[in-house]
Amino acid sequence: MGFDTTLDTVENARFTYIYSPLISRMLKDHKLIFKDYELTSIIMVFHKFVLANGPRAKFMTKLQLANMLGFIFELDDMEIVSVIVDRICHSESSPYPDYTPEKYCNVESFLHLFKVYFSRDLQLKMEFAFSVYDRGDKGQLNSEEVGHFVSKYFDNVDEEEAQELRLDMKVLIMQKFDLDKDTFIQAEEYYDVVTRQPRLLEFLGQIYPSNPKMEVIAVCSNILSWFDDSPNPRIISKTESN
Repeated sequence: MGFDTTLDTVENARFTYIYSPLISRMLKDHKLIFKDYELTSIIMVFHKFVLANGPRAKFMTKLQLANMLGFIFELDDMEIVSVIVDRICHSESSPYPDYTPEKYCNVESFLHLFKVYFSRDLQLKMEFAFSVYDRGDKGQLNSEEVGHFVSKYFDNVDEEEAQELRLDMKVLIMQKFDLDKDTFIQAEEYYDVVTRQPRLLEFLGQIYPSNPKMEVIAVCSNILSWFDDSPNPRIISKTESN
């Protein structure tokens, strides 16, 4: 277990006591995408957020997670950030009886966030992205929902011109993704289009940090495997098995 010099000996011992069983269990998971030192580093980041909540705290707050996404990961659409936080906090079944995903993020969910962000598995990234856009869990998006996201575009031009551009953008998106022309973008249609054109992954707003920001996060979190396929690790051309 790595020793963090920003924590004293007692606190490092407490970290080891709390998280060693989890780390040992996860290292046996063949789907784990992180090396052992990377897993420990990510959990240490989580632990430091928890420490800020007091000596008896077990979890990050959703506000802490939202602030991390906004200020550290530099996602600027706070509506999308709010949905990401909610998806992450509900993503993993919790072994903790006092865990409430309406208020907190547990360590398993925190690890899931990093898995989604650092994975090269395009299917995983598509499923997560679509779940963020599909706030109602309907498995599809209608024209009105697409329009809601598009309404945030072109806010730096004349409003009348912006409305015309937004309408054109909405029509273009529906034509591109509504493959069967039933006025809905089904999840499978989105997967089909993005599999062929991965750059359209975030077609309704940014969900994943920019590549330069991911590099900073990787260095700060000691996730050095992120650089294995440098220089463009975010440009994913196919789904890969973990």
